[in-house]
Amino acid sequence: MDEDLLLDLEELGGDDDFDELQDVKEEDATTFGNDGEQGMGGMDGVEYAAGDVDELHSTAKLTSSKLYKDVLEKIAQFGGKERNPGQNFGPVEEDPEYRLIVSSNNLTAEIDNEILIVYKFLRDHYAPRFVELESLVVHPLDYARIVSVVGNEMDVATVDARIKAFLPTPIVMSVTIAVSQNKGRPLSDTELATVMSSCSMILELDASKRKIQEYVESRMNFIAPNLSILLGSNLAAKLMGVAGGLKSLSVIPACNIIILGKTAKMNMGLSSATDNKNEGLVYQHEMIATIPQEFKRKAARVLSAKVCLAARMDHNRASPDGSHGVKLREDVQEKITQSQRPPPGKSVKALPIPDEGPKKRRAGKKFRAEKDRTKQSDISKAANRMSFGVAEEEIGYESGSTRGLGLFKAETGKVRAAPADTRQKVGMAKKHQKNWGSQSGAMSGLASSVAFTPVKGIELENPEAAAMRAQASAGKYFSTATFKRPADPEIGSGRPKKTVKTEP
Repeated sequence: MDEDLLLDLEELGGDDDFDELQDVKEEDATTFGNDGEQGMGGMDGVEYAAGDVDELHSTAKLTSSKLYKDVLEKIAQFGGKERNPGQNFGPVEEDPEYRLIVSSNNLTAEIDNEILIVYKFLRDHYAPRFVELESLVVHPLDYARIVSVVGNEMDVATVDARIKAFLPTPIVMSVTIAVSQNKGRPLSDTELATVMSSCSMILELDASKRKIQEYVESRMNFIAPNLSILLGSNLAAKLMGVAGGLKSLSVIPACNIIILGKTAKMNMGLSSATDNKNEGLVYQHEMIATIPQEFKRKAARVLSAKVCLAARMDHNRASPDGSHGVKLREDVQEKITQSQRPPPGKSVKALPIPDEGPKKRRAGKKFRAEKDRTKQSDISKAANRMSFGVAEEEIGYESGSTRGLGLFKAETGKVRAAPADTRQKVGMAKKHQKNWGSQSGAMSGLASSVAFTPVKGIELENPEAAAMRAQASAGKYFSTATFKRPADPEIGSGRPKKTVKTEP
């Protein structure tokens, strides 16, 4: 029941949507023949009893509809005629084959839906005979071909020989093993006739779909030559069918063309981190399908913009020879190639040629003041100088990084201060200086030598006595006097020393 629900909810998009249901390789579906009657080879010369197929025709009504018959009849009528390029004039909507192409594209989607409906009907009616087959082969066309050649056959060798012609080896082996272990009952003649009618209808619908696609592709070069060259006839026909015609496609903006024909994903409770939700038919183009995933989004935007331009030109019958489509395709290929190129490496630039001319010398009060604020101090100049043959003093042993002081150790230790500007010095006016007089070195008349003591009361004291006592106490140990060398009696007398000469 779960599989039936999933198949009913699956949105149709061609045979590619069916391939997603397979657990085998993608190329398995391409091993079949081009004609829809290939899988019916095992039915040649076999006549089944006419069963009750009213239930089938009441379920699948497309093959008996007027639209289906009219489209196939007109395709057979126009398909046998060769179209002259000189007939491409006037509005494209008035072309009778254009209206047929639009109807054919719409019919293709209905055929896909009808195939799924008939496949579900066939699977339910063939389950009593071979219930395991629906889990081994999930593609509707493959399932119909296998059922049409197997039928009620119970012989493993016969089944293996019949299905080997159109199925890959892995599926043939799995089906053969399942047939050998099958415990289903044989179908009655009425049930078998209904099953075979379902198989015939599926294969007939598939053949009609391929016939419609071949006709549309053959006429796209005349209806939309630029769009066909840009996308290819098959993809251009699908895109035009989804949009509802060339006129509808020409008025759709490029940002919406990129999602035309996208497949709705089923919510199966799995992770959707890797789902490409907004990928339409444009992503099926060979130029986008063959590039890495990180470049596909940008390439699809470029291609969608060119599709919009090509559709407008084809709708106005401009460039009927397709030359504009060739130019658009080359532009898309060039932009996709450029987007995949690595970024340019860093170029090592050479230093600019120095200016050998004389430097501009600036002057002025503000410039000199700026230079004075940033000029080197005298302490820094002295630290950068050394005396020849004399070791300089170093500091910074505690921090592990020493620095030489140069000639700075010989300085006085005073920090250079900015000289005072005498012009800005606040002084006394000359007319007031005579009133204040000049300071003299005489002692003030208010000074006194009278001392008040608790013992003697008032006592007169010599002002210089304290200084004399301090000098006497310091003169014993801290005296700066030196020892006097005793005078030589002879030298001290002031008379020269006598010398005695002896005769040899």
